[in-house]
Amino acid sequence: MSTPGPRIDLLVNAPGSWNTVRVAQPFEALKAQGWDVRIHHPPIQPLAMVRASSLVIWQRPLPEQTASWANALQWVRSRGSLLLVEWDDHPDLFPERTRQKLRRTHCCHLRLAHALQVSCPKLAQALTPLNPHSLVVENAVAPIPPLNLGKHQAREPLRVFLGNLNRTQEHQQLQPALQAWLQEAPELQLVCAGHQDLPLQARPGQIEQHPLLAYRRYRQLLASCHIALLPLQEGIPQACKTPIKWLEAAAESTVVVAGPELYGPWLANDRLGLWAADGPDLVAAARRLAANPDLRRTIAAAAHQAIQAHGLMQQSQWRGALYRHLWRVRGALDQRLLQRFPSLQTGPQ
Repeated sequence: MSTPGPRIDLLVNAPGSWNTVRVAQPFEALKAQGWDVRIHHPPIQPLAMVRASSLVIWQRPLPEQTASWANALQWVRSRGSLLLVEWDDHPDLFPERTRQKLRRTHCCHLRLAHALQVSCPKLAQALTPLNPHSLVVENAVAPIPPLNLGKHQAREPLRVFLGNLNRTQEHQQLQPALQAWLQEAPELQLVCAGHQDLPLQARPGQIEQHPLLAYRRYRQLLASCHIALLPLQEGIPQACKTPIKWLEAAAESTVVVAGPELYGPWLANDRLGLWAADGPDLVAAARRLAANPDLRRTIAAAAHQAIQAHGLMQQSQWRGALYRHLWRVRGALDQRLLQRFPSLQTGPQ
C-alpha cells in the first residue's frame, strides 16, 4: 500500500467515460489507500476548490485568456499550493477549434504551471519547450480479468473490434481491405464502437455498430471479440500516445493487430500481437489470425501475462512516490517558475 502524501485537489475540466483510465481509476485508488483526495467537476472554481497546502492537479484546462489563467495560478501559489497540469495528448491532435484556442493563448496553461503530468516520455519531450518539468505517469489497466482462451476455440462468428476515436485517415486506409474481407468471409462480424466513418457494404448482421460507450460496457464489448484493430499513422503526435488500447485488449484476451506507429516495441516482434506497416497489411495480418486459432491463443496468453506489470496497484505506487517527491521539492519548483516568469512575483491581479 502507498504511504499517503500531500492532500490533492483534482480539478476535472473534461469529465467523461474517456477519463476512466487517466483520472477516475487512479485517483479513486489513491483515496482507497488513505490519500486525502477531493475530486471536483465543472464548473471549475479554483477560489472555492483549492485548499491551502495542497497539490492541485488540473486536468486538461483550456483557459480563454492568459490573464485569467495567470490569476488562477497566483491564487494557487498564494495558498501555499502547487499546480500540476494533467495533459495526456499532443496539442496537434486536438480538433481545430481547440487548436485555435491553444494558439490564441500560446498554451499558457502548459507554460504557466509548476509542472506537467503526462502519459509517456515522448509527450514530455514534445512539451519541454513549453514547460521543462514533467512527471511521467503512464496509464495502467484495470481490471485484468482471468485469461480466457476458450473464446478462441470457436471459429464462427469471428468478431473483430474497431473502436479507435479520431482515426479517420487510418480507417480510410483500412476500408478497401475490410470491404473485401467482409465480402469473402460471411462468418466475419465487424464490431464498431463510436462513429468510424467507414462506408462498408455487408450482409445483415456483419457490422455491429455501437455509440460511444461507458468504460465498463466498452470493456465488455472488447472482451466479446477475438481480434482488435489498432491502426495509428506515423508521426510525432501519434508517437506521444500510450499503448492503453493494447493493454485493455490483452486484459480481455483479445489479440491486437496494430501499427505502424507506437505499438511496434510493445508487441515484442509479434509475440504479444501482430505489427502492420499500413492499412492493407493490418487487415492481412488480422486475416492470418482469423485463420489460425492456435496462434491467437498463443499470443493472447503471452500478452495477458505481459500486462500484469501494468496493473493499477503498480501504477499507484509509482504515482504516489512521484507526488511525494514533487511535494518535497515544491519550494524549488516555485522558484524555477518565478525565474521563467518574473512577472508572477507581483501577485494576483
